[in-house]
Amino acid sequence: MKRKVTRAGKLRLSPNEETMLLKEEYERRRKLRLQQVREQEKYIALQIRQEVKQRKEEQLRQLEKMLRAEWQKAQDQKIKALEKLYLSSLRAVGEGHRQAKENEPDLEALAKQAE
Repeated sequence: MKRKVTRAGKLRLSPNEETMLLKEEYERRRKLRLQQVREQEKYIALQIRQEVKQRKEEQLRQLEKMLRAEWQKAQDQKIKALEKLYLSSLRAVGEGHRQAKENEPDLEALAKQAE
């Protein structure tokens, strides 16, 4: 007599168990996808923040450069104006004495007139 040999190592899942396993796998993959998307969005947001920060810093550097150039130009103009004023003051140092000499009354001529 021959016995029916059944494969003892192979068990089959019930339809409910199979459905539950498929659902669990689907949920696991869904969570994994959501996690990946969130990580990508965090990375993208970080990149955007860094780009905005770099742009802002570049604009601040340009503004500083422009304001520094304007300030330097204004300082140069002030220095030139003060130099002109200083040179004109130096030229005018002896001018008062010369004018006083020219307007000095001629005492000899007055004395002759008085005689």
